[in-house]
Amino acid sequence: MKTALYQVFLFSLLASLAGCGSIPIQSNVKADAKPEFRSILVVSNLSTVEPTYLPTFQTAFPVGYQVCTVSNSPISFDSPEESIEKQRQTCQSEVVLTIDFNRNYTYGIGKSISSRNELYLEMKSLATGRPFWKAIVTTGSYWEVPPKWIIRQLIKDGVIEGVIR
Repeated sequence: MKTALYQVFLFSLLASLAGCGSIPIQSNVKADAKPEFRSILVVSNLSTVEPTYLPTFQTAFPVGYQVCTVSNSPISFDSPEESIEKQRQTCQSEVVLTIDFNRNYTYGIGKSISSRNELYLEMKSLATGRPFWKAIVTTGSYWEVPPKWIIRQLIKDGVIEGVIR
């Protein structure tokens, strides 16, 4: 009983701390390749995300940015290239921000096993095909990185300007 209460307390403490902080993001910018842009296509290549996840990007970017999204789910009938091209033409996007699975790792022993997902983020110009921002995000066992955390990093790195909504 005491162990179960301790585990519940520890879990709730960790959950509350996770809500206050942010996910560690390691990023890199190639400033000489960064174009001026206002229209962004966000592409998720993650196999499992909530249907409400990508639409939150549309309202999270600072005012002045037009954001469209594409989910390249394994159960989609269009190829990833077709989905991206359709949405790019519809939105007249200038750059693409891709969210992709990088790796999963598990550590610990016995009852103390933990799992982490590592996601790879890349932003590139659709005109040149050259990337100008890359990032690695390590999450817990979940897949989704809150859009505001990604946008906060893009602002910090000088890739976009403005205030998070």
